[in-house]
Amino acid sequence: MTRRLVPCMGWGVGLMALITPYEIRCRLFTTRGWLHQGYDADEVDDLLDDAADSLEQVSRWALITHSRMRALQAGHQHRRRSLKRRRAAIKNIKRKGRK
Repeated sequence: MTRRLVPCMGWGVGLMALITPYEIRCRLFTTRGWLHQGYDADEVDDLLDDAADSLEQVSRWALITHSRMRALQAGHQHRRRSLKRRRAAIKNIKRKGRK
């Protein structure tokens, strides 16, 4: 399993173990012999656990990123509406000053 710097639960970056698609494709399993055809169940379970953990971390990161993006967009829309109101108020003051 490769360790690399990826976004984690906080604001920064953390060291997490993520399995890559290449590692999944290249993983070799031991066979159980000529009488028992198939792979060792423990090795397959370990691969599936690693893949599930990596998917969970990436999904969590995507959810956090999406929620932060939505919050930024909502804040931006609020600031834009506020700025529009201020401009309208300034125009009204200028019109009153001309009369």
